Amino acid sequence: MTEIGEGIAIPRMRMKQKDTCIFCGKAEHEFPKRDKIKATGWKRKKISGVGGNFESKKKNLYPNQKSPPSVYRSEGHHCLAFSSFIVDARNSPKDRFAALNHYLKEEGYDPNNMNNRIDLPGRKAKDDDDLIAQFKEFEKAVVASKPLQLHIGGHADEFMSASNVMIRDICNALKDGEWCDEPDDSFKEVIMKKIEQAEDKAFKKTAGAISPWICHPVPLRDAEAYVMEKRNLPAITYPKL
Repeated sequence: MTEIGEGIAIPRMRMKQKDTCIFCGKAEHEFPKRDKIKATGWKRKKISGVGGNFESKKKNLYPNQKSPPSVYRSEGHHCLAFSSFIVDARNSPKDRFAALNHYLKEEGYDPNNMNNRIDLPGRKAKDDDDLIAQFKEFEKAVVASKPLQLHIGGHADEFMSASNVMIRDICNALKDGEWCDEPDDSFKEVIMKKIEQAEDKAFKKTAGAISPWICHPVPLRDAEAYVMEKRNLPAITYPKL
């Protein structure tokens, strides 16, 4: 079943009654949203560095308060998954929640923005055939007393689903609260605030390796076991923000 607000749901909704609000499908609004929804054209970018909200706390997650870190090789990660905004980005990109994305872009939003980034210990170096190669950068972060979950390419379905649900819930909350009956300027301010709050929550859960915001649950468990045994550590404790 297609969620209201997704790319292929919007045209159906507008065909039923041209005067309905394209965001929620209702007709009785004082300020119904009637924009022509255009594709955002957002592209996945190579990202690095942290910033935005509570920037000092974010940088304190890294050795010497420096991100991207110099102590270990890191990879930039979207806290709210890029694919939660753009489906099939490599082959046939399409906005997942077309109406939401449209108004976010109208307000200048891009999912690659600094507030939606976190640097995580990266994958093995090219041509490194060591059996524990994927754990090396993670180990360096642990030894520096700044552990963060590893990032080795691809992501667990549970994480992707959690990100999708978080954005879908924003759409539903905006519709249920009839925020789309507000004037355009205030409506855009509300959706920006809600998406920033979602980014902040996703950042904190990712930094704390709190399920389901774990990129690679099985490799992370193996990496933890390897480092704890090698370094004689009773546990690895991730930061709480």
